[in-house]
Amino acid sequence: MRRILLGALGALVTGLVDPAVAEPAPAAVPQADRPALPESVPAPAALDSQGLRAGPVAAVRTLQLLQDRVASGSVAAHEGQPRLIARINADLLAAAPEVWADGHHVRAAIVFSLSGGGPAILRRLTALDGLGEREATLARGALAFIEGRDADANRLLRDFDTAGLPPTLAGAVGLAQASLIVTENPVRAIALLDRVRLLLPGTLSEEGALRREVFALGQIGDLHRFEALAIQYLRRFPHSVYAGNFRQRLAYQLTQFDVGRDEARFGALNRIVNELAAGSRRDLYLLIARTAIQEGKTASARLAADKALALCGPESPEAAQGRLYRAAAEIVDLATFEPGLRTLQALDRSKLPARDIPLLKTALATAEEIGRGLVGTRVGPVADTAPSRQAQAAADSTDGAARLIPKAQATIDQIDLLLQKATP
Repeated sequence: MRRILLGALGALVTGLVDPAVAEPAPAAVPQADRPALPESVPAPAALDSQGLRAGPVAAVRTLQLLQDRVASGSVAAHEGQPRLIARINADLLAAAPEVWADGHHVRAAIVFSLSGGGPAILRRLTALDGLGEREATLARGALAFIEGRDADANRLLRDFDTAGLPPTLAGAVGLAQASLIVTENPVRAIALLDRVRLLLPGTLSEEGALRREVFALGQIGDLHRFEALAIQYLRRFPHSVYAGNFRQRLAYQLTQFDVGRDEARFGALNRIVNELAAGSRRDLYLLIARTAIQEGKTASARLAADKALALCGPESPEAAQGRLYRAAAEIVDLATFEPGLRTLQALDRSKLPARDIPLLKTALATAEEIGRGLVGTRVGPVADTAPSRQAQAAADSTDGAARLIPKAQATIDQIDLLLQKATP
């Protein structure tokens, strides 16, 4: 029964993609958490005018300088990236054929395409004669990877030895290789990502490799290394443009570890979250609690909600969220059903974000169905203590618990209907 009811509640929560296989779109980090960027780092507008006339190698280095600013938290650099990529792409496509006789330029073009530049220049290069064997293989493999032809990309790149390649190219290829195998062979993907981090410290490539490696470790259930690298990410790249999405995926993965199961697991969660400022800690605990409701981890939801509530003002919107998530976990446990229901009924809906209103409505509807199963009648107002006594009697009785299961099965169709109505 608990599984059915948790599934009903979880269906309302925004689904999270599997962090081991999906790359997130960037999300903003709170402005207060961002550092001032060093004056010595050129602004995007300045980078836009440098290096593009000096050939593919210099042009790609210009792009990398801009992307490294993204890892440092520059929203302006992230927003300026498409314009710079479009300009470099046009210059590479207009380059004279003799430019590509130089293997350095060919390798730079491959890096460019794997760094967000797209497939156009690779289509041009793979149609040329005279490329070196390694460069031709890399160009074809990178093109297949970018175009989503995974079978061809695997055949060409999976076992390609990047030893001897320039670090930037080896890093770009390593990230592609890891992406191709992370689902079926996460251990090897982790080794590849380790090498990328060693090759390109302080760059967006390192940031991306570290971010991916954290979730590959989650995929294999290595909580010890997961904790170590999650802390490393939060220390090294707290202001990355991708840090907001990292935290969302982190909440999902921590829920998969079922951090509420025992003190050791919850201690790992707390050590990771303690790397953040108080406001960010509160928000991450709330996100973990909400995600735990979705995943049916009631202990994790309650513990995370309690940690969030300790960081909230008592009448704040965040406190209302914390109370909602805790109560949604409480109503599926007979021992805490009554206080959970009272909390749900007392919540001020005006303080909840719009995305949580359907969750509240369905939690209340689900609690009503559970109450009917417990006492055979609709759950009345909190002030009516008779249903509470009857519910407690049912909870203390094996027969009462046994009667609850078929009643829950009989009401699941009604709950599904409520879900359909509540889902925006």
